[in-house]
Amino acid sequence: MADIHIDIERMIMHSNYLLEVDNSSASNGLSDMERKQYLDQIKELVLTVQTLLDANIALGNKQKELQAEADRKIAGLQDQVDKLTGELQARRRKMHGKNNEKQTGDKSVNTGKTKDEEEGEYIENGCEQPSDSDDSDEVTDTEATNPKKDLSQRPDHYKTMKAEVLVVHDCDKDKLKAMGLEFIRYTRPVDQFDRISMTRQDRYLYAWVRDKDGNEFAFFVPKDEGVEQRACTFVDESKYDLPSMVPHTSSTSGMLSDLIVNRFQYAITSGREMYRMVNEKMRMSKSTIFNWLRHGAEFLENCQETIKQWLLKPGSTIYCDESWVDTKVTDANGEVHYKKRYMWVIVNLTTKVCYYLYGSRKKEVIKEFLGDFKGTLMTDAYAAYLYFNKLKDCTHVCCWSHVRRLFVSASRDYKDTLAQAFIDLIGILYKVEVENQVLGRTEKEIVKHRGEESLPVLHDLYQQATALLKQFGKNEIKLSAKLQQALTYMTKHWEELMAYTKIGSVLIDNNCCERAVRPFTNLRKNFGGFSSEQGARVTATFLTFVETCKLMAMAPLDFFRGFFDMIVAGRRDYALMTEALLVKPV
Repeated sequence: MADIHIDIERMIMHSNYLLEVDNSSASNGLSDMERKQYLDQIKELVLTVQTLLDANIALGNKQKELQAEADRKIAGLQDQVDKLTGELQARRRKMHGKNNEKQTGDKSVNTGKTKDEEEGEYIENGCEQPSDSDDSDEVTDTEATNPKKDLSQRPDHYKTMKAEVLVVHDCDKDKLKAMGLEFIRYTRPVDQFDRISMTRQDRYLYAWVRDKDGNEFAFFVPKDEGVEQRACTFVDESKYDLPSMVPHTSSTSGMLSDLIVNRFQYAITSGREMYRMVNEKMRMSKSTIFNWLRHGAEFLENCQETIKQWLLKPGSTIYCDESWVDTKVTDANGEVHYKKRYMWVIVNLTTKVCYYLYGSRKKEVIKEFLGDFKGTLMTDAYAAYLYFNKLKDCTHVCCWSHVRRLFVSASRDYKDTLAQAFIDLIGILYKVEVENQVLGRTEKEIVKHRGEESLPVLHDLYQQATALLKQFGKNEIKLSAKLQQALTYMTKHWEELMAYTKIGSVLIDNNCCERAVRPFTNLRKNFGGFSSEQGARVTATFLTFVETCKLMAMAPLDFFRGFFDMIVAGRRDYALMTEALLVKPV
């Protein structure tokens, strides 16, 4: 196109030159009329060629515009393809099965967005805080109330519960008579259920012997005499002389504790628990298990105030996170459906306490719980937590693990090579934190080393991030959608991300709290959701003590057995009971 353009211009110039030469020549051998006709034809030819040249130039410019527009559209489509490919890669890692305990007859509606979805939208929108309407569609929840049951036709004993071993304890009528009491009749029998589980150890005392050939070896021969007198006690039978059931249940403290640990520590579903009971030749309905757990939680709730006081100890650091769950609710029209609810998880590593708080996503839930807490609070950095910056005498710190996660996604899912430099710099920050823990540095030493080693890296991170965003704004470089989100997320919350360097007692990330969220997400994966608000609160109560026991390095089963033993014994001084069973923080 360029060569043709040059040749045509050269031809026009040459023609104009010949015309000038011809006009200046006096002896050309043509008459005036012939000359005029000749010149008119040449001018018309030149005009035609000039018109063709102008049209060609206009067509070339139009083609350039169309090509540029096509390139822009292709680039835009390629960006969309890269973004969708990255999102697909990220979603594939989060996919899991959907096994739950929802009944097929339950009505279901749109339960709302999960926290991950809301956080993703917040990051994609450039970390712009949305209007405070996260629970504007809150449904007024009501608990189903059952009518009073007719107890006149109640059977003499449970037909749905039956254990393989039945021991009948008869009342001593002679002792009644000696006490001056007259026997009239037997009442409805009181059934008590206990689960006995233990590991038996047998120690065999081998003898080192020598045979007649002089060979020495170990050998064992069991005794035949006195086998009946050999001590082999599995349980203390005297403890069954009188009923010792947890109030409002037919369960001993041991069996109820076993059910609690199976469900809330090992995430065993009610269906699997039923199969286990079938193997033990035990018959029991799921509703009975749920009722026992509910009554046990009612006693345990009285200890939560003491746990909360330990959790919100002034001057300490707490880590907060939450996760969603579907819960069955009843709306004003009496229709039952599932709706998104949240389980807030708060961890205090200083006092070794973990607290689960069930409720909606509204800020008022956690705000009311924290009250006038004075200390350090670490969360992830998105809109729902921004109000923490305004809490009086409370320092809000943001988690670096969330920042790193975005850069890793940009590198791994979106194949953006520019993200690796930020991942490497954040890795240096974590190297300093590992050294702080390995070397056992004090809080003052941690602040000192963070100032000397971490602050230069943080300044480099911020400068590189702002420079890339500035170049991207001027269309000087190309960034993937995920890297844009990571850079915007980091720079907009820079003050909260820097705050950890000045507080020696706070960690660099919120991973300790996310680890505490995992037991609940395991429950959610196995159970699918809660059949009532009450069931969700029961779960929050039991998980609080299960995870607190783990932080205090004690077996949750021992705690529950000790607690319900005290309840059976008649104790109700819950604060003292909690301090006796758990290690009170100094």
